[in-house]
Amino acid sequence: MQRLRTILLSTGLVLLAMAGVRAVEIAQINDLRPGELPAVGFELGKDARVTIEAVGMRPRHADEMTVYAWILDTDTRQPVWVMQAPGTDRVRGSRLLREAKDSEMLEAGKYELYMYAGRYWSWNDHSINLKDIINEIFSKDWDDEDLEELDKCYVRVTSDELSSGDIGTFSPDGGFPDALIRHTHLGDSEYIRSAFKLDHAMDLRLYALIEFPRGYREPVDQAWIVDNESREKVWEISKWDVEYAGGGRKNQVFDDEISLPAGEYTLFVVTDDSHSFEEFNVAPPYDPLNWGVTILPGRDFNRGSFARIEVPDRGEAIIDFTRARDNDYFEQSFKVDRETTLRIYAIGEYAKGHRGFVDYGAIQEAGSGRLVWEMTERNTAHAGGGEKNRMYDGTVTLGPGAYTAFYVTDDSHAYNDWNTSPPYDARSYGMAIYPVDNGGSGVELVSEQELVDEGNLLVRLTRMRDNEQRRERFTLKEDAWVHIYAIGEGTGGRMYDYAYIVDEATGRDVWEMTWRKTDHAGGASKNRVFDDMILLPEGTYEVVYVTDGSHSFADWNSTPPRDPMNWGITITFEEKR
Repeated sequence: MQRLRTILLSTGLVLLAMAGVRAVEIAQINDLRPGELPAVGFELGKDARVTIEAVGMRPRHADEMTVYAWILDTDTRQPVWVMQAPGTDRVRGSRLLREAKDSEMLEAGKYELYMYAGRYWSWNDHSINLKDIINEIFSKDWDDEDLEELDKCYVRVTSDELSSGDIGTFSPDGGFPDALIRHTHLGDSEYIRSAFKLDHAMDLRLYALIEFPRGYREPVDQAWIVDNESREKVWEISKWDVEYAGGGRKNQVFDDEISLPAGEYTLFVVTDDSHSFEEFNVAPPYDPLNWGVTILPGRDFNRGSFARIEVPDRGEAIIDFTRARDNDYFEQSFKVDRETTLRIYAIGEYAKGHRGFVDYGAIQEAGSGRLVWEMTERNTAHAGGGEKNRMYDGTVTLGPGAYTAFYVTDDSHAYNDWNTSPPYDARSYGMAIYPVDNGGSGVELVSEQELVDEGNLLVRLTRMRDNEQRRERFTLKEDAWVHIYAIGEGTGGRMYDYAYIVDEATGRDVWEMTWRKTDHAGGASKNRVFDDMILLPEGTYEVVYVTDGSHSFADWNSTPPRDPMNWGITITFEEKR
């Protein structure tokens, strides 16, 4: 575990050998241990020039220091001095040690001295264990001799312009005495919620230090604010809003003001399973004590109109598909008798290789099978733990009609059987649907058969798996137009997962899903879709859908289609063409 110790120092006199004068010692850090990040707070009663002497470490062939020091302005949270490799010289007789001696003019005020004894060094933002580097260079283990090199590392701040009465000491805590909400010193796989109320519109300052690796579309440590009434996000961290925070390149900082109208809000803060205040796996940011999120007063802030409140409870779920395990499939149909808003809370697995979800939820119209809501990469946020854990927490408004909600998982990484770090809210893995403002009184749970009996649905053979052949009959009492919506697999002019319709009276095929009749269904090029109407005479028909041994619902070997839940065929009766 990362160790950050704060040190209170009494000031004393030291001899500056080169200058031949007596100077006061302001702060010092030594006696380092691997992985440690000690901090010293000192306060200057007047402006003064200080001398900084430091010995750190830089592995051979590395561009960055692994053991180094810096000074932070407590009020601005900005560095005023950083020990960097280009400004150091090699210590004679050592392949690792580097030394620096600098002079800086500091204004009266509070400062924090840090020294990081890194276990890791960074290569393109990927952490490499320092012990492994030393082993590679010296072809030996991290032994007492190597630790002796670390024992020689230190940083000392002195001045010959100050007396002991001009210097104070304190224990650094990250500052911000006027913080409204503060969630800092965050560790791995954290999930934090805080709610607050604004009686009037006002500005708030958000200060957040997070992990945002290069090449990622969004941070892996994330924060956002939700309007409690609408469940809409009113703020979140994006790559356009952050700046480099020092240390490893993936350390990023958001520091800006946002304007919010009167209302009630919830702040969410989530971290992934590595690189945190608990243990940084690359060099930490310059302001490590504030790793996390802090809300502060903005320019138009009115303290009397701000209050902390209890985080709102989601209530009792209307539909509960949580604690989903491997190869699970949940489905529930329901009817809505008036326009109704529902809250959806869903956690699933996003597979980058498939460029889509492999554990996910969705809602579709019961008759047509048309999707009205689904989990996507864009409408979900990181759910904590492993990067592939994604979460949706929002609302959907449905008009009167019949719908089917479902949730499906693949054969790995699910509740109680994770193949990487689980999400922060592991017990909620899956999907749950809650009422919003009408108590759910407009929602009636029904079986799919009830919907078939009273609606225009003739046949539904969907969620087809590998090596399946399913059949279903329907009867038309008169000539009629029917709508066919079928999705399957086809390449090179041939279909491998497909449907056909047989007239029972003649035994002949009256329609078949062929490659030429279908269009691209999104995702991999082999995903094909037929979406059109055909005219059928009065009679009884058998619908057949056949799959081969690969690439089917919930077991894709390539990118799934835009509408994976309807892999198969749905036929509905059209009253009017």
